[in-house]
Amino acid sequence: MFATVITISALLLAVFGMNLGFGLQATLLGVRAGLEAFALPMIGAIMALYYVGYIGGSLFGPSLINRIGHIRTFAALASIASAATLVHAIFVDPFTWMALRAITGFCLAGLIIVSESWLNQASNNTNRGSVLSTYMIVTLGATAISQFLLNAAPPEGTNLFILVSVLVSLSLVPLTVTNKQAPPLTPKKPMSMKRLFTISPAGVAGCFATGLVNGSFWGMGAVYAQKSGMLTQEISVFMAIVVLGGILTQWPLGKLSDRIDRRLVIIAIAFSIMGASIALSLAGNVAIELRLLAGGLFGMAAFPLYAISIAHVNDKVRASDFVPASSTLLVIYGIGAVMGPVSGSVAMAQYGPGGLFYYTAIVALLLGFFATHRLLTGKKVSRSDKEDFVSVPKTSQIAANMAAAVSEEKSADD
Repeated sequence: MFATVITISALLLAVFGMNLGFGLQATLLGVRAGLEAFALPMIGAIMALYYVGYIGGSLFGPSLINRIGHIRTFAALASIASAATLVHAIFVDPFTWMALRAITGFCLAGLIIVSESWLNQASNNTNRGSVLSTYMIVTLGATAISQFLLNAAPPEGTNLFILVSVLVSLSLVPLTVTNKQAPPLTPKKPMSMKRLFTISPAGVAGCFATGLVNGSFWGMGAVYAQKSGMLTQEISVFMAIVVLGGILTQWPLGKLSDRIDRRLVIIAIAFSIMGASIALSLAGNVAIELRLLAGGLFGMAAFPLYAISIAHVNDKVRASDFVPASSTLLVIYGIGAVMGPVSGSVAMAQYGPGGLFYYTAIVALLLGFFATHRLLTGKKVSRSDKEDFVSVPKTSQIAANMAAAVSEEKSADD
């Protein structure tokens, strides 16, 4: 038992360091690109390439891990990601940054698969649910804390890039010194998108909309804050508050969706995102305190949408299809996340900083209307057929495996 606790603690420490580094990097690149006066659509393309790389890493990472092993894969990908961070500072060029962001996305996807494989192997039937919950808190908590590191040095220089590189490199240590080997990965074939949409239109739409909204925020949120007049310290607080808002509502909204029709929760979330987006679009006309409040409300609504959408899909598929369905939903989210920064940046170029949130408001409105249509015309899932809510991170198929195992364990206990 003690050895298991030590192993899980080491893994979570590595995950914490990794998310500190990559969370800071995402915001830093947006701020630095703005300072370098990159065209807004160019910034959107840079950020979108990260998600292209991430999808590639999610698809091809397992075969790489099976070929050379977990530890060597993690060491290689972390080293490449650390080096890519430093190259950003050496070659401040939008096309170079596009390639580097794709490389970073690919590496991070592989690193997450390795980390989650070990977590899954180290956990057991008695603690897997708590391990998954802790993993979510560590991931989002590190991302929130990383935003404050933006104040550690001027974004115009190279020190913050060096700090990101150091954090990513240090995340190597806990995993490479472990003597616990995770088993080979056996990815299941994803379910076809057409079949999945036929089974759960509202759930698929929710996952896609999450990619469109969250991808645009992570890609262009810091640029929005900068263009709307926020100072570096205010940008870091704004980004952190959005993440913290998502942490606060993840479980309450999930548990509420266990008790009522999940489509009602999706509808409420969609219109809440729309309301918060409209408030944020008034960037030049409201005090910074009100923008921070609106940012918190935006995070409270936007971040839980993915997990609740997956839960709605899982209510409608067979238990044996949980993982294939979740794998497809992750790809659907990724496609939306690729489109999000590009669409958001074009809206900002056309309508100013607030254009980013004009765009997210429209996406949320369309999701709200579609989910309402499905509520009125689709079949309601009975309470007895519902799976208990499990918060599934937007990371890899391994997290879906863990969530499916937790769901099965809960069903067995009932």
